[in-house]
Amino acid sequence: MANVLVLLSDLQSGGSSSTVEVRLLRFWEARNVCRGGELMGVDMLLLDSQSTMMPATVNVNRF
Repeated sequence: MANVLVLLSDLQSGGSSSTVEVRLLRFWEARNVCRGGELMGVDMLLLDSQSTMMPATVNVNRF
């Protein structure tokens, strides 16, 4: 079965087996300053081929 690439604007909430091809525009670590700088996750800005931008977050438990 061939992977069909989709755009960010075509994504819907919920589970999916679609493949999205994006560029990583920016990323930064999210840290909890009240807990001594404990890492909470990584925040990102993603950009697809149609210049659609989308924020994304990866929680520390997913690393």
